[in-house]
Amino acid sequence: MQNNFKYINLSWAVVGICENDRQPLLVHIPGIDKDEAAAVEHYVIGYMAFWHIVFVNEDHLVPCRDDTLRNEARQKIDRYIANHPPVETFPRFYLVLLRQPIAPMEPDGMSRVYQM
Repeated sequence: MQNNFKYINLSWAVVGICENDRQPLLVHIPGIDKDEAAAVEHYVIGYMAFWHIVFVNEDHLVPCRDDTLRNEARQKIDRYIANHPPVETFPRFYLVLLRQPIAPMEPDGMSRVYQM
């Protein structure tokens, strides 16, 4: 069983998605066939609110257009996965917020890696 991994860039975060061939996570998200980024964003915001990670007011999200920071966020997710490999049968989302006032930021301008 092989894991597939891809990144979705949101205006305010980078989301890494790890899924396997037997349990494709993205097919279970409503609206994914229309706009993948919008559907993932909706899922991530709902997840953070449901688990009381943070309440996200979409009007207060700060867009980040720094491609260097996005690449560093992808590398941060890669390092996290290397140190905490996913269980093969359990699909996951990995989230790194980019310069957002809604969560504690590390000195590099990113949040820690949130695993969903």
